Amino acid sequence: MFRFRRLMAAALVVALSVLCALPALAAPEDYNKNMPQVLKEDYLYGDAAILIDGESGVVLLSKNAKARMYPASTTKIMTLMLALESGIAMDTRVIIPQQAAQISSDSSLVPVFPGDEMTFRDLLYGFMMRSGNDGANAVAVLVAGSLEAFVARMNQKAEALGCADTHFVNAHGLHSEDHYTTAWDMAKITRAALELDAFRQIVSTSSYTMNIVRNGSATTQRITSTNSLILSDSSYYYENCIGVKTGYHSAAGQCFVGAAEQDGVRLIAVDFHCAQSSQRWTDAIRMFNYGFTKYTAYTLDQMFGMAASRIATLKISNAARNDPYGGQLDLRIAQISDPNYARMVESDNADAMERAIDDFVSRSELVITDDMVAPVSEGEIMGQFRYLDRSGESITALLIASRSIAEQPPRAKLTDIFPWLQVFNNPLVKLLALVLLALLVLLIVSGIVQQNRKDRRRSRIYEARRQEYLRQTSAEQRQTRARNDSRRGRKTDKKRASSYDDDLFGNF
Repeated sequence: MFRFRRLMAAALVVALSVLCALPALAAPEDYNKNMPQVLKEDYLYGDAAILIDGESGVVLLSKNAKARMYPASTTKIMTLMLALESGIAMDTRVIIPQQAAQISSDSSLVPVFPGDEMTFRDLLYGFMMRSGNDGANAVAVLVAGSLEAFVARMNQKAEALGCADTHFVNAHGLHSEDHYTTAWDMAKITRAALELDAFRQIVSTSSYTMNIVRNGSATTQRITSTNSLILSDSSYYYENCIGVKTGYHSAAGQCFVGAAEQDGVRLIAVDFHCAQSSQRWTDAIRMFNYGFTKYTAYTLDQMFGMAASRIATLKISNAARNDPYGGQLDLRIAQISDPNYARMVESDNADAMERAIDDFVSRSELVITDDMVAPVSEGEIMGQFRYLDRSGESITALLIASRSIAEQPPRAKLTDIFPWLQVFNNPLVKLLALVLLALLVLLIVSGIVQQNRKDRRRSRIYEARRQEYLRQTSAEQRQTRARNDSRRGRKTDKKRASSYDDDLFGNF
């Protein structure tokens, strides 16, 4: 017996030694809230979870993200997105169809009843905020004409978004073996839905008043969101949370799809199958806090500096010829209206930084008030800068010169060479000089006119004399030719006579 006890004691010591040598297994309770940048899969209560960048879709954290899960009422994210894309105007008056009542007795309700009349807007707020299965059925029929047609649209949309492991059989998420998705697919769906302004407005609303005409009587119904992260009086309130949707049934467990924004970063977290409601809030907060540590904060001044070459480079005229930058001036900003503003950009990601700069440029406006002519002094105010952040806040600053630019040396003036010409700066002297100049011009013009007259008179006299000379010369030439002709005639006669005599008397 004693030997047995000794053997048992030795075995226990060995077992304890082995256990102590094994690495400690992580558990959700081991999470250190003071180190949000450290988040292991085991620190999450949900059986499947994912955290993505809402802009780029980059996965920041994943836990069984591609395992098929039951989405419960997070299904309504797809339902709301299709309703908003249907083209039905928000102020359209709608009548709740009979299919709203075709739900199980344990369903969550808005509630709305067949025959109720309200705006399409009120119906969308009601079914989404209260997670009403009755309202989801009503939306499906109003949008597609039947529940079956709407479900077909849901699956077509899921396929178009690249959700390879998603299949819907209803618009609300009540349990069915064939109604499933994955955390990764649901993140894709939510990312697409958040691109719609009306979707963001609805899922971020904490309370709302519906106006309903029921049985001919107008009534109001005050509703509150089921999302504790956007309820300011909740112990789980998360300031940066902007939605999105809760879900629960016994097979799906406690589910939550959430989104949060901070300094231009949007995160989307999906958490499926938690045992308790509080665990989904805890998981979401841990994922959000972890996600934001993956980004680097850049001040407005830093973002402006990185975008300056695209929006804040000016050409200054009249710059000195020896200016090293050819008169090119980069602007800086000063006196920023919100010096605490920061833009979060995913760390060590060149593509993310390029997207952030593109977005910054698109939200920036510069008004140049300076004439952009040298000289320019460093720090000189050149205009105003305005930036509109994603929350709609307008941030302003002054645009100032980053360096000094000298002007070109002025060209030498005539007064520098002949100082006495400065006398013409006197208005009276200028007037007198103009009068004298005018008189001088008149004298010159008058002289030119008189000279032209003399020249024309000389020309006429010369022409007359030339014509007279030509006439005289012509007459003399005629007389000379006549005399010459006469002389040639007499000589011809004599020759003829001599020739005649020779013919008559030459043989004697």
